[in-house]
Formats: sequence, structure tokens, C-alpha cells
Amino acid sequence: MRYSQRDIVEISFQFPDGSFKPHPAIIVSNDELQDKEGFIYLCMISSKPYHPDYCYELDNAMLTVPMMKKSYVKCHILVGNIERDVIRRISRMKQPFFDEMVDKVIQSIF
Repeated sequence: MRYSQRDIVEISFQFPDGSFKPHPAIIVSNDELQDKEGFIYLCMISSKPYHPDYCYELDNAMLTVPMMKKSYVKCHILVGNIERDVIRRISRMKQPFFDEMVDKVIQSIF
């Protein structure tokens, strides 16, 4: 299965304590990186608005398929993974909102 930038997928995240838990995440890396390297970068999505300065609030109007819960992109939690670690595709973010979210990621990390 092929995944693309702006896809919201479910992936198993490793937490600082070493545990793993499935979480939604949005693919932020471009498709060329995935094609050439087989690698994707994602930001975790959570239903908890911890660290609000680094959160991008999602609204179902921003997505092709609504989320089950109120959700927030954790713009400061960026991870790298490979496509085979993706459990399933959940939704896709519409372009104008994705561009805003990427700006928030840049502000949060850089």
C-alpha cells in the first residue's frame, strides 16, 4: 500500500518509557522521499491538547474522513518510520489546512 503526504494513518508510536501505543499521525514528508528512501516523517495526533503552544487543532471540515474524537496534531512530536510500520489509513488533510499545520511544525521545532 502506498501512503502520501497529508495522509492521516495509524502507526505504533514508541514513547520515552519504551512502550508502544497505536496513535493516529499525519505524514508530513513529501512523496519523493518515500519513493527514493522508503522513509516517511509523521507528526503524532492526540485527543489531548497537552502543550497547547505546540498543538494544531483539527476540525473535521479539514479532513476527508472525520476523526472519531476531537484531535490535535502534536507539531513538536516528529518521528521517522517506514511504510510497513503503518497499520492503516484513517483520513487525509485538505491542502490549505496542511500548509497551516506545516507552518506550525516549523515554528514549533525550528
